[in-house]
Amino acid sequence: MASSPLSGDPSFAFPEFTDPPASPFEVARAWIDGARESAVSEPMSMTLATAGTDGRVSARTVDVKRLDDAGLVFGTSTRSPKGRQLRDDPFAALQAYWRETMQQLRFEGRAVALSDAESDALFADRSPGSRAATAVADQSAPYGGRDLDDLIDDANALLDEHGDDVPRPGSWRAWRLEPDRVEFWHGSRDRMHRRLEYRRTAAGWTAERLQP
Repeated sequence: MASSPLSGDPSFAFPEFTDPPASPFEVARAWIDGARESAVSEPMSMTLATAGTDGRVSARTVDVKRLDDAGLVFGTSTRSPKGRQLRDDPFAALQAYWRETMQQLRFEGRAVALSDAESDALFADRSPGSRAATAVADQSAPYGGRDLDDLIDDANALLDEHGDDVPRPGSWRAWRLEPDRVEFWHGSRDRMHRRLEYRRTAAGWTAERLQP
């Protein structure tokens, strides 16, 4: 009795799986550009995984603001749980999954706190309302008798005082995840997923295809 062979979805057209570029960042930029063209709503929205000194792992979604050949840049309060965990254990991971295209990007490495000047520049890219909200909220802390309306009033007062130039609070900082491992995954309905892994070595990046 004849059976249909499993060969993966016919939509795979990524030459990097057979002829990988030297740098994973070249692939990442191409995938992100392709995701935008495929109407993926937030291709730079990624899950950040960190661990505390007790070994417990936490994960949450962050908005990655920039990807360059040094890594992926995002911002957070140093007083938040993720900020404290990044300070205590800088090894972290970022992961994006695009349901629309069945693609996944995984980055693992060390997170490095950026300078005040770089943090100021990243904070200035946010909308005035977002800057004000960040400045008045002690991220992830209990309200302690206050409520959301109180924070909204505080944020509006800050906007009245500073206009569009709400200053960056000292507790907010830009971080860069500098990966030493990157994986590109393209899913298939028949489970014959395409996977490409990059690892950083002393001589540069190496690339290897992985089984599903």
